[in-house]
Amino acid sequence: MSDTHRSNDWYRISAARPRLRRDVRVIRHIYLGQPWYVLTDSTGTKVHRLTPAAQEVAGRLDGVRSVEDIWEELTTRLAEDAPTQDEIVRLLSQLHQSDLLDNAETPLLDDLLERRDKDRIQKWKKLLLNPASITLPLIDPDKFLKALSSAMGAVPRALWWLSALVIIVAALVVLPLHWQALTARGLEGFLDLENLALIALIYPVVKAVHEIGHGVTVRGRGGEVHEMGLMFIAFYPIPYVEASASLSFPSKWDRAAVAGAGVVVELVIASIALFLWTQAEPGMVRTVLFNTMVISGLSTLAVNGNPLLKFDGYHVLCDIIEIPNMAKRGNEWWGEVVRVYLLGTGERARTRMQIGGWERLWFALYPPAAFAYRIFISITIALFIATTYRLVGVLLALWSVSLMLVWPVLKTAHKGLTDPRIQSVGQRAVLGAGAAVVVLGGLLFALPLPHYAVVQGVVWLPDEAILRAPQAGRITAQQAAHGDRVALGAPLFTVAAPDLEAEARVRGARLAKAEAQYAAARAKDRASAAKFRDRVREARIARDDANARLAQLQVTAALPGQLNLPMTTGLEGRFFARGAVIGHVLPDAEPVIRVAIPQDLATLMSREIRGIELRFADSPDVILSASILRQVPAGGDVLPSPVLALDGGGTFATVPGGDGPLRSARQIFQLDLGLPDGAPRPAYGMRAHVRLAFAPKSLAVRVAREVRALFLRAFDV
Repeated sequence: MSDTHRSNDWYRISAARPRLRRDVRVIRHIYLGQPWYVLTDSTGTKVHRLTPAAQEVAGRLDGVRSVEDIWEELTTRLAEDAPTQDEIVRLLSQLHQSDLLDNAETPLLDDLLERRDKDRIQKWKKLLLNPASITLPLIDPDKFLKALSSAMGAVPRALWWLSALVIIVAALVVLPLHWQALTARGLEGFLDLENLALIALIYPVVKAVHEIGHGVTVRGRGGEVHEMGLMFIAFYPIPYVEASASLSFPSKWDRAAVAGAGVVVELVIASIALFLWTQAEPGMVRTVLFNTMVISGLSTLAVNGNPLLKFDGYHVLCDIIEIPNMAKRGNEWWGEVVRVYLLGTGERARTRMQIGGWERLWFALYPPAAFAYRIFISITIALFIATTYRLVGVLLALWSVSLMLVWPVLKTAHKGLTDPRIQSVGQRAVLGAGAAVVVLGGLLFALPLPHYAVVQGVVWLPDEAILRAPQAGRITAQQAAHGDRVALGAPLFTVAAPDLEAEARVRGARLAKAEAQYAAARAKDRASAAKFRDRVREARIARDDANARLAQLQVTAALPGQLNLPMTTGLEGRFFARGAVIGHVLPDAEPVIRVAIPQDLATLMSREIRGIELRFADSPDVILSASILRQVPAGGDVLPSPVLALDGGGTFATVPGGDGPLRSARQIFQLDLGLPDGAPRPAYGMRAHVRLAFAPKSLAVRVAREVRALFLRAFDV
């Protein structure tokens, strides 16, 4: 027998005669055409999944044969395919941790008791390592769930699922119609103390119904549920039920139904809340419904229903694709790849993970994606909290980064230093690890990568080119037609404003009256004439203001160009409100493309810009070079054009409300670009897609800048 089958700890368990508990049942499952075995106790709360090789060992744990006898028997029958001693040691430890062994007389007793004591403090350890995620068992809900399941059994199971699907699909149809109103409301004020009080009432109710959905689905398929309590995620209390009995269900669809029942229940709640929200009047009821939608919809899709986190969505995915324990086994596969191909441990094929192409694909993709998403969602939650409670958010972000990055690196390093397989190859592992560090460091810090950014702009029309009605009135004369060339100061339209003309006459009469009173007072009593002099001054100011507005009734060209009128027919007799747009004077000067850029790119424009290219929306296949005409050094929030806002197809969210210009929700900088000679003249108001080319830089620098920009935006700096 080769040394790879031997274990240094074998002497401690070889004489033990363990046996499975009498109430343990063995259930055969099929995953990807291969048999697996599930050991479960009578309540279904103690569950452990075994490979066929592990079942060969577990099936012989009868309390009569020793571990040594079992191993020798398997070695004789299976030869090189027999499980190794280390695999048997790990199996016995796992069975004991799952409380499936019934033997207290083995040499492992001290270790097992020690492990049991460690389990008792595991919750406190978990609290210290991750204060945002702890569990607290409270009650046994089995009798209640059994009664509820029996009552719901009056309606066919398929009809319940179909009803839920109809409600959710109906909500998805309605959602786009009210999307603008929902996004305008946003999450502003979501963490205010008043709103948190509402959440404290809504959240537990929603999550309790969610967990009841899990429990009822388990009971409806013959399982038992004996634990219900609270689980704290990001410091929010979430009720939970212990539904591990579903792991023993032979059908993958039954297991997936249990895992997904809670998500479906919450999406139904969110859908009903949306229907009611659309009908509710502004007030407390509408606020409660909005919070319910956020809790049941947004948080469910981002956390509980997302398969990249080890919650309900993850278990649904594992059951459907028939890869149990995908996250754990995927991490083990990556560890094996690093050991064998990078560190050169030379492990034999027999001792490696035996997986097929389907599993290998998921193992290669899932762990990196899940790791990245965990970091993303943790930082997102922390920054969201920081918008209201800055110190708490910053501390939570630092803690999340430590747990997601620093702690895994330290654990991996410790495991690598203590792994006997790595220690056995010595210098080869050091060289492999060193080469990996050098290559990775070069890729991250030394390799320059192209750096581009795409922003949007608009063919800018100056404010003086816009012809507006100076006063509310009708056009009585039109001196230029659509398409005419006009010079600076050329008269274009005459507007008649009878109300303004009458007001000017009234003010003129008031001035004449005040002047007469002042003259009479001076003839009688010069001392009392002072108050009439003040009246004359006020009346003259009022008359001059009216006359100035009368003078504006003649609309002239503020710059030379071509007259452009949306109404090409005669405008005489048409009424325009004050400030309404009559037309435009398209300037003769070369067009200017005004671009809005975010703050993080503005800092790079002066030092690292290497080139600018743009495409216009009406000719996306034509690429034009551009040059910088002007860069506004100070930031602002006024958008150059509505086409740059989200509602206009742009990228900038705007601040709702107000009658003035559109204002961006975040700070922007403006950049004016010019076109090369001979370039086709674009239409004013046309959208331009601008690509900015910056100096190449390493991936580490890019990531650092993006993280910095993220924090600046989060804290509105």
